[in-house]
Amino acid sequence: MITFSRIDGTPVYYWRSNRGNTTLRNWQCTQAFYDSLVLWIRDLRSLSSGYGSITYLVSAGFYVNKPGQHGAGTAMDLDHVRWSGGQVSSPLDRHHSSGTQSLRRRYLAVDAVCRRRFRYALDGWYNADHEDHIHADFAGLPTVCQKGSRSDTVFVQAMCNNFMGSGLSVDGDWGPLTQSAFTTAKARLGISGDPHTSTTAWRAMLSGIARHGFANQAI
Repeated sequence: MITFSRIDGTPVYYWRSNRGNTTLRNWQCTQAFYDSLVLWIRDLRSLSSGYGSITYLVSAGFYVNKPGQHGAGTAMDLDHVRWSGGQVSSPLDRHHSSGTQSLRRRYLAVDAVCRRRFRYALDGWYNADHEDHIHADFAGLPTVCQKGSRSDTVFVQAMCNNFMGSGLSVDGDWGPLTQSAFTTAKARLGISGDPHTSTTAWRAMLSGIARHGFANQAI
């Protein structure tokens, strides 16, 4: 395990016991997971560059002494992102279910960036336990879009609804309506290759989703 208080220079705070606290905290994870966190935040900075720099992150935890990916030091729970331009994305405040479309799209943009570097991103549509954070971990790499994954399916369904008005049930079932909406989104984003088998194609699609989300643009 390594100990850190910043990811590639950006401070990571803890608000669960004291909202707004800016005291630096010592977090732990494996070196390999930290290396992926650095790639992730660089993706996030690049794809959201119109917002300015990332001022800080807020997390509910990385290494936690419990079974699973957190116990292995290979997971992150993301609560909040703030940019120097004043924009925020706050899973902690359940932005996935906000009444404001731009906040839902921004949440999906952050969600998409997590999926570029981490196989499993569990978000507010995944289940009630993840309504107030996005969980990202190392299990099951490499990153592709799996039709049999509830994590991937609810993300795709929510994305199609929020960017294209597809009217899908966000139920985790990859049926013909979800397939049709996904195919439309893929075409509109100009993605070649198969996101279900190609990491390159899936990451390209996720980047396109993120750019539209940060710009609050329909697909």
